[in-house]
Amino acid sequence: MKKLIIFLVLFLFTSELFSQDTDFKVKRVIDGDTIELENGSKVRLIGVNTPETTHPSKGVEYYGKEASNFTRRMVEGKQIQIMFDIQRVDRYGRLLAYVFLDDSTFLNAELLKQGYAKISTYPPNIKYVEKFKQLEQEARENARGLWAIIPAQAQAQAITVYVTKTGTKYHRANCRYLKKSSILISLEEAKRRYSPCTVCNPPN
Repeated sequence: MKKLIIFLVLFLFTSELFSQDTDFKVKRVIDGDTIELENGSKVRLIGVNTPETTHPSKGVEYYGKEASNFTRRMVEGKQIQIMFDIQRVDRYGRLLAYVFLDDSTFLNAELLKQGYAKISTYPPNIKYVEKFKQLEQEARENARGLWAIIPAQAQAQAITVYVTKTGTKYHRANCRYLKKSSILISLEEAKRRYSPCTVCNPPN
C-alpha cells in the first residue's frame, strides 16, 4: 500500500509538472540511457538499455563508456523534448520517456541505430517497439558499435529471446506458444523476470 501511495504521488506530480511544457534542458548525463534535467528530474529512456557504467555491482560493462559519451555529446547542456508512453514513472521515481533533440533526432532510436544500446521492452510502454526491433537488427547486421567485436561476456548478454505481454515464460522465435504480440528481449533480462518455456527449450 505504501509503495502504491508513493507511486500515485509521483504520477500526479509529474503529470502536473509536464502537462504543459515538454521542452527541457539537460543538466547532465548519468548513463547512456539515463539523464537528469535542470529541474532535477531523472529521465530513463524507454525501450533501450545501454551497457552499465555506474551500476553498484556490475561495474563498467563492455561499451558502456562509449554509450555514455555518445549520449553526453548528443544532449548534455542542450534543450530536448520529451514524450511519454502509457507508464510515466518507474519504481525508482525516474520519468520514462522518449527524447527528441531540437533537430528532431530521436535519441532512443539513435542509440539503437548506432549500436550503443540493445532493445529493452517493458509493457505497457511499447509504442515504438517494432521500429526499435528493426534498428537493432540493422545495427547487428552492419556490425555497428557494440555489435562490431563482441567479447564472450557481451556475447552472452546479446542473446535474445521472446516473451508475450501476459505470459510468464520466455521462448525461442519459432515456439508455437508465441503470439503475434511477441516481444524481443535479451536472455539476460528474460532470466530475471521469466522462466524458460518447456516446449521450445530456449537457452538458459
